Parts: sequence; C-alpha cells; structure tokens
Amino acid sequence: MRQIVGVTAVGAIAMLLTSGCITQSRFEEKESELAACVRDAKAAGEASRTEITDLRAQIARCEQGAEEMRRNTERFKTREADLRLRLGKELADRDVEIERLKDQLSVRVLDRILFRSGSADILPAGKQVLDKLANVLKETDDLIRVEGHTDNVPIGERLKDRYFSNWELSAARAAAVVRYFQHGHSIDPVRLEAVGYAEYRPIAPNDSASNRQRNRRVSIELAAPRPVERTPVSH
Repeated sequence: MRQIVGVTAVGAIAMLLTSGCITQSRFEEKESELAACVRDAKAAGEASRTEITDLRAQIARCEQGAEEMRRNTERFKTREADLRLRLGKELADRDVEIERLKDQLSVRVLDRILFRSGSADILPAGKQVLDKLANVLKETDDLIRVEGHTDNVPIGERLKDRYFSNWELSAARAAAVVRYFQHGHSIDPVRLEAVGYAEYRPIAPNDSASNRQRNRRVSIELAAPRPVERTPVSH
C-alpha cells in the first residue's frame, strides 16, 4: 500500500507540472509527501525482511525441538524395552509397573518389596530391584526424579516421633532410594532428585486394601537431560 501511495504521489506531481499550474509551495508539499512515502516503503521492506528472518529462525527452532523429541521418544522406547527385560519377574508379580509417555518413563515400585510398614529402610528384595534399575540408569544421562507416595492411612502414634505424617515418611523413602543410587551405584547426584508427595497423588482410589497397596509406592521418573544454562560472568 505504501508503495502504491508513493507512485500516486509521483503521478500527482507529474500532472501538476505538465498542467503548468503548480506553485513552488505546492510542489514542495507534494515532494515532501513523496519523500515520506519512500521512507515508509523502505521501512516496511526492512520490517518485512526482519519478520521473515525471525519466522525462519522460529521454524528452525520448532524443527530442532521436534527432532529432539523424536530422538528422546526413541531412546525411551529402548530404555523401556531394556527395563522390561531385566524386571520381567517383578512385572509378572506386579511389584513393579512401567509406563511410558513419549519422552518420559515412569517405573513404579510398590512399597511391599522396598520397605517394611512405617519404615524407610530398604529391604534386601527392594535393593535387588533397585540394582537392576541402577545398572540401566548409570549407563545413561537421564534425569532421575524419585517420588515417595503413601496411602491415606495416617501415621500411627508409635511412629509419630520418627515420621510425624505421611509427608515425612514419603520424603524419607524417596531420599533413601536416591542415596542408594548415589552411594551404592555411583550415579551422579546432579541427576537425582527426591520428592515426597504423601497421599496426595494416588493412582487408585483409597477404597480397598489392594488399591491402597498400589498407592504405597516409589516412582522413579526418567526424563531427558535439560540443557545447562550458564550464568554470564560479569567483568
């Protein structure tokens, strides 16, 4: 539109000149309009080129992100297959559940194989499961978030001095697994995270013994590593 206006202004000046009725002030006015139109047209062209460059950069970022997600999805498919092979018995006994969502993997271990009731000390059978997991994880650079979960039964009075509520118990269990991965298998602690959710993230209604048992679990959530953000050093 600005270029069309510029051409119109040129035509208007030409018509005034050929008609022989233009005054100096009228000519200067039209000349000023033309100059403004030319400046606007140039600015619009620069803006369009900038927008195109930005759009191309955005498309490149989207394509890069899609390719990264595709690679992560493939690697977690491989990770899932490896873990299912190693944990075949535990999966068959329903002591372990594995669920993959695109580029994330969740390994849920029921507390009956990991801990005694009201305890955060890992049982020998639980260590065997964690050993199998760790032997896979220590060969990767996955981020590992360990989540402790309980059912909705309150902590008994005899345990209140040690774990005041399910918050403390779930957090202690998550921390115990993280410590085992770090000190038992030399997994880099920078990759590890321990979180306690108490009874507030159930995977089944707490309306039966079997459902409450499913909710008493430790989840090992695996995700792709995030790029390291470096803080600029000021001089």
